[in-house]
Amino acid sequence: QQIAFLTSLQRLLGEGSFVSTYKYCLLLALADLSIELGCDDDSTLTLSTKQIAEKFVQNYWRQSAPYLPDEAENVVLQQSTGNQAAIIQLVYTAHNKFEGSLSEARHNQKEWNRIVARVSEIVRVMPLWKLQTVGSEKLDFLYENLGSGSQITLKPGIAFCFRKHYGLVADMVKGAWSRYIRRFNSAALGDGTDLNEFLFGSERANLNDVKVILEDFQAGECFYCRRSLKDNKAHVDHFIPWSRYPVDLGHNFVLAHATCNGKKSDRLAAGEHLDAWVKYQARHSKSLAAEFNRCGILNDFNSSARIVNWAYTQTFENHGLTWLRADELRNLPLNWADSLAALKYSSS
Repeated sequence: QQIAFLTSLQRLLGEGSFVSTYKYCLLLALADLSIELGCDDDSTLTLSTKQIAEKFVQNYWRQSAPYLPDEAENVVLQQSTGNQAAIIQLVYTAHNKFEGSLSEARHNQKEWNRIVARVSEIVRVMPLWKLQTVGSEKLDFLYENLGSGSQITLKPGIAFCFRKHYGLVADMVKGAWSRYIRRFNSAALGDGTDLNEFLFGSERANLNDVKVILEDFQAGECFYCRRSLKDNKAHVDHFIPWSRYPVDLGHNFVLAHATCNGKKSDRLAAGEHLDAWVKYQARHSKSLAAEFNRCGILNDFNSSARIVNWAYTQTFENHGLTWLRADELRNLPLNWADSLAALKYSSS
């Protein structure tokens, strides 16, 4: 089933018809929601167009900003074959209204619901029921193509496949998305552009505020080595690396020495550090959320905990190595999940 899933996904990306980047965004949304809401079994997963639309707004938020904001032309990259994609225009307006802050937009419930509702309507009309078409052939391997409606149900095992092969799926979709945009924006992009970073890089927004919050809650100590931090050497680190799952959520941030952060790099932290993260969140998750909200920093403790569970489960099942200190790597212990199981969070 996993091979059939990846083969069909390759066909969609290679042979499907793309008049905008909506189908790429939809595939990423399904993959992300499978991580955050799915299970590692053969179960189905029902998703609403509202949930999908929220992912659309998040994915397009960074991309709706001018590509080179300091240039006179102020170009927003073209993401459709005709006029600019309608969702880009909607998100562009919201991006300007909230001065680029996705967190502030999400905390304005009335405005957030309005834009999500409008995006949801577009998703229902455009990509949702056209995604699985290749020429005249229907490849309904992800969900049943009902042709209309405000929800879909991923078929048995599909959420599992998205979770199992998330890195590969994300690379495939983002690569195709980047090539599509480069084709229609060659004049604006030039030859030496890091387009992938602009489209899919970390926002790294409000990190000074994050740093101040974490310094207080971590009592001025590096999360990993527990030695005292110096302000000029402290880095805000993604506990689950951005390369594993690209989302900036407050509870996933920890403060670390530059050297510890550099040595950890894109690896998962070892079981000892996972235990420390669990204890840290058990004590402070609610207080951290209050501070993040006060400073306009996007956060969702339940989502962060589910992402941690997914990342460590995948690493354990693949016998992957985790980072302990300096250049020391080790496998996760057999009981790695015990402490995480005791953490109170919503698992669905």
